[in-house]
Amino acid sequence: MRYREFAPGEEASGFVECYWVLEGAEPGSVQRVVPDGRPELILNLGAPFETLRNGTWQVQPQCFLAGQISAPLLLRATAGSHILGVRLRPGGAFQLLGMPAQELTGRTVPLDELGLKPLANMRDTAEIERTLLQRRQRRDPLMDEAVRLLSGSLDVAAVAERLGMSSRQLERRFQARVGIPPKLFARIRRFQRVFPAIEREGAGWVGAAAGCGYYDQAHLIRDFREFAGEPPAALLAGDELARHFLSHFSKTGAVRSR
Repeated sequence: MRYREFAPGEEASGFVECYWVLEGAEPGSVQRVVPDGRPELILNLGAPFETLRNGTWQVQPQCFLAGQISAPLLLRATAGSHILGVRLRPGGAFQLLGMPAQELTGRTVPLDELGLKPLANMRDTAEIERTLLQRRQRRDPLMDEAVRLLSGSLDVAAVAERLGMSSRQLERRFQARVGIPPKLFARIRRFQRVFPAIEREGAGWVGAAAGCGYYDQAHLIRDFREFAGEPPAALLAGDELARHFLSHFSKTGAVRSR
């Protein structure tokens, strides 16, 4: 299995976090995708993956937008699977489509339903980027700042105060731009900091919990059960593919290679 990330151009970097390619996944292997606070555009260049829904494996659309998720997804590779993905920034779907982001939350929406059908025939990230830039809407700098602050250690009330609005105003505006409530977003981003902390510092789960802002290990385990479906120890003891994806999809950096 080969997974690569590519940085967007400077002009698109305000709403595109990275492009990524996945190929060579063993047919039948199962991948766990966990919430990371970012929507994605998915172009299946080969056979689509399958998603486990209500106990049944269902084939994904060929090309679609995946909105925010708040629970883990299980995907199963099929023969010849090959994906080109566009990982958007937290408010990227709103900026691209101009529609309330919460309408996309928990959904996989075929691109033709969003006016993005031309992307389905594209294979070159430069061409994709030009098309996305043509669709780009006006940014919301205040909510961009909210995303930045909530990705750190501030709580919702402190962020609202710093931005000069009430917590209720922040929640309404943030959910429309990002798709999930600010408190949930902050929890997801805290959860996402755990894997890099372990890889970078070699910390155990207890050390990682404290370093990432968890009050105790119990809170860490609660979030892992909610966002990953299993406690930390079970994931470490699990299959290599799951650990690979939990590690890669918790990283935010991308390497320019276009």
